[in-house]
Amino acid sequence: MRASFNLPRQSIVSLIFCSYLTSKKMEQNQNADLLTHPPKRSETLNVLTILTIIGCCISYLGAFWGFYTTSPAQYEKRHNDLEQAVEKAGGALGKFSEESLRMFEKSRDYRMILLLSAIVFTTFCLIGALQMRKLKKSGYPIYVIGELAPFVVSAVLIGFSFAGGIALIFSMVFAILFVILYSVQRKNLVY
Repeated sequence: MRASFNLPRQSIVSLIFCSYLTSKKMEQNQNADLLTHPPKRSETLNVLTILTIIGCCISYLGAFWGFYTTSPAQYEKRHNDLEQAVEKAGGALGKFSEESLRMFEKSRDYRMILLLSAIVFTTFCLIGALQMRKLKKSGYPIYVIGELAPFVVSAVLIGFSFAGGIALIFSMVFAILFVILYSVQRKNLVY
């Protein structure tokens, strides 16, 4: 009688052990499946990240060009040209030229801060895009900060004018468009 009583207990232990081994084996198969068949990057996300990388390269060049054109040697030449344009222009065009001159002077005053912020925020965009290219969700907020923060910095340091407003609106349209496009692609970010 005693032997028959132990048999079911051993069967239960064997069943638990086998189910444990089976679950471990299934877990290893799932992990192996993720390693052998990683999720694919969508074509839209691929194109967006390539365009962002190209845009970051152009932005780096633009940041250094802006720093160079506001250097003391270049500043005097461009400042004189802008002053002559203000004197020659009249009416609304003269006011437009005066605003351009004022913004150029502020750019010179804050040239180091503008250069550093451009480098930092462009690097944020680049890192965010590279993370999203690897399908990592953590890249999205990094990208959004890098894309939108420069507008705040520029507005605080340089201010707004009609001349700068046109460039600001043009830049913001592209920035917001890319943020929206990346937002739509967030569903493809799996890590």
